[in-house]
Amino acid sequence: MGVLDLTGSGAKPLEPDDPRQIGGIPLAGRLGSGGMGRVYLGVHEGRYVAVKQVLPSIAGEDQDFVRRFGHELDNLSRLPAEATAPLIASDRDARPPWLATAYVPGLTLSEAIGLNKGPLPVGTLWFLLREAAAGLVAVHELDMVHRDLKPSNVMLTVDGATVIDFGVARATEQSQLTRSGMVVGTPAYMAPEQATTRRDLTGAADVFALGSVLAYAAGGSPPFGEESGPAVLYRIVHEEPDLDAVRRLDPGLADVVAACLAKDPADRPTAAELVRSATEHGPFTAPLWPESISGNLAGKAAFAAHVQEIELPPPVSVATRNLGRKGRPKFRERRRRTRVFFAVVPVVVTLGGATLAVQLLPWISDADGTGIAGPSATATAPAEPTASPSGAGPSGSASPEKSPTDKQKDENDEKDGGGDKEADGSAGPSQGAGDAGGAQDGSGGSDGSGAGGSSASGGSGSSGGADPGGATTPSGTHRYRNGENGKCLAAPYNGYPATGACDGSGTVWSVRSVSGGSFQLVHESGRSCLSAGAGGVLLLSCNEDASRQWRAGSGGTFVSVGTGGCLGTGNGGGLLAGSCSGAAAQRWTAV
Repeated sequence: MGVLDLTGSGAKPLEPDDPRQIGGIPLAGRLGSGGMGRVYLGVHEGRYVAVKQVLPSIAGEDQDFVRRFGHELDNLSRLPAEATAPLIASDRDARPPWLATAYVPGLTLSEAIGLNKGPLPVGTLWFLLREAAAGLVAVHELDMVHRDLKPSNVMLTVDGATVIDFGVARATEQSQLTRSGMVVGTPAYMAPEQATTRRDLTGAADVFALGSVLAYAAGGSPPFGEESGPAVLYRIVHEEPDLDAVRRLDPGLADVVAACLAKDPADRPTAAELVRSATEHGPFTAPLWPESISGNLAGKAAFAAHVQEIELPPPVSVATRNLGRKGRPKFRERRRRTRVFFAVVPVVVTLGGATLAVQLLPWISDADGTGIAGPSATATAPAEPTASPSGAGPSGSASPEKSPTDKQKDENDEKDGGGDKEADGSAGPSQGAGDAGGAQDGSGGSDGSGAGGSSASGGSGSSGGADPGGATTPSGTHRYRNGENGKCLAAPYNGYPATGACDGSGTVWSVRSVSGGSFQLVHESGRSCLSAGAGGVLLLSCNEDASRQWRAGSGGTFVSVGTGGCLGTGNGGGLLAGSCSGAAAQRWTAV
């Protein structure tokens, strides 16, 4: 199917200036847009996703916003699935950057109030309080603060409500996001301590915002007014809220909302206390929402239950591209091209401090990939991989499955003339499944020795087996310590794995063997596997996709079957599957 039936999705058809795919994820429609970015409906790995992309103009000019976007990625990677729509894929280094979360088939509270044309019923308000507070409990247990809870960030679905958009969230000990004195959030829903730019924000700020959201749902306007300027901030800090509409509906609910809106954070209930209080007003049975919105929510749920496939337009063939306007060939004879591949050999030099220089050694090949004899060919030929992802030798027919991003790069290369990018050095083997600086077996430097690392399969309880390339395939259940920072591979929550204290939660991994000598790294929860693909290194549901499979490389490395890259640490403690270099950051020891 080339075009999705968007009925019930809440998405609008793509406009001419909209991309047709982002990060290899095909797009079907536009879910929303604003001054900073756009949100698209896409399909990724058999599920609908919401793809949020920063506008190119913002990415190039507003570095504060790009930094906040990076914070959103960090926040989403830490949060459990019950707290918000989980992160599925992302690329913070793309220009413009983007992220994809699970698609939530629902309405924002703002949209629901508009459809209902009046306040929500009392029973619905108590249910809304329970659902929103439950999402905050998971956030606050991580010492995080949402900081921008408002009606447009609460999504109603057929079976509950979800808090979304953690773009300005931050750990409580680092709540100052940008410049000193800058207020971040939506004024009408800010807590007094947030309005006065205090740095020591806690979960109590979100509780205050939730009280304002409940007052809005009961009366149609926030309790301190809807202005966005200093006037509403003054009232929040110095005046009492207007809760008359809530009190007319339910005095008991008004008392709870008033407690949420206490000026002193210490006087407010916790999110967990709000869940208990709201639950006492249950049980909550279907229909959970008024008839005015339940039909809309049912339509969205029906759309999400049947995932449609998107077929991207086929790439223009070489034969078609080489025809002129009148159908004549643009040239009589295909020219023979010379490609220059590069082996990346890192050399450390000192210029008033340590700096990393990169020496590029050319490997000459002709257009069909055959090596050209020459004085530099022998000295600089790329190291051959010792094992293919399927366990076959270098001459085997198996090759790693390419990620959507790599496939798109190949299509773009073909459009550019079948290798011109490689010829000018802007792309090459180092962008794909291994190079001379780190072959697919993860052997490390250009000599393939991978010296300096102990085997990833070492440690007690690991029997292992020999990989065709000489590495030992791990087995058993272990923690894996990184050779650079001494921390262990960890994924305590859905999203981006990282490294953390070896005695912390989420650091135990089991090896599950699959065909061809590869294996999966199964998280201690038993429900998810370590994955490397277009969205980076993630914790995703276990299946037979190559992105979930790894094999042992030399020097204690884990080599992704899907990308050919080696698992290692990146900037900020995150993980990536980059070109195998033999660096300490890519070595893992079972402990």
